[in-house]
Amino acid sequence: MIIDLNASVGHYPFRRLSHRSPEEVVALMDRHGLDRAVVTSLHAVFYRDAHQGNAELHAAATAHGGRLVPVATVNPRYVGWERDLAEATGPWKMKAVALWPEYHGYSLGDSAGRAVLAALAERNLPVMLVQRLEDRRQRHAWDRAEDLTMATLLEAAKQHPRLRFLLVNWAGLDGARLAAAGLKGRCLIDFARQQVLFRKEVPKLLATLGAEAIAFGSHLPFDYVAPSLIKLANLEHLPAADHERIAWRNVAEFLGL
Repeated sequence: MIIDLNASVGHYPFRRLSHRSPEEVVALMDRHGLDRAVVTSLHAVFYRDAHQGNAELHAAATAHGGRLVPVATVNPRYVGWERDLAEATGPWKMKAVALWPEYHGYSLGDSAGRAVLAALAERNLPVMLVQRLEDRRQRHAWDRAEDLTMATLLEAAKQHPRLRFLLVNWAGLDGARLAAAGLKGRCLIDFARQQVLFRKEVPKLLATLGAEAIAFGSHLPFDYVAPSLIKLANLEHLPAADHERIAWRNVAEFLGL
């Protein structure tokens, strides 16, 4: 079994994605042998009212019988975000909440950011932080979002010591610094942008944070799925239980699937 922690559905404003609809994404999963995918809505990132994207995602996940695990998007600068959070994680049963401060015009350390992080910690909901959607060197001139930084992440972890983090599409993570910030045991990192063989980033994270901190991720449909399958295959030297953890069990346990 494989559960992909790093997937999206919807149209992207700055580039035509080959697989946009939920049906196309599920077909792509089938082609590569992915059993389930944890998905965010690109519409929720770019709609003025993010919750409309959540509603679409909830309908898509329901229609596909558990193949798509929906992650809510909340914009704490939009009026009524607390109501949106309650509906998405209550009746709609979304297991985590993605925040997009660079796209929604706030920071994790300002009043809006602190308020939504505190609300998630109080509800024991993991926060998903996506470092970036595209390489800054190829982005559209109107795409002004900067990559999230390690310093921002560490400060948020320090300010909210009970909060759990899904770190998606990150590179340059220092496992020792994450552990020192108290994130060992309360973060899950997908390996879509981590190298297994050359810089050995995944083995280094395994050494400092343990196998329970790493998960399969592909960043579909922005990126090809095959490189992540190769990464998983190149981790076959791990004990079978750890390999299983990375392939699917860590995501299932972290999100209570």
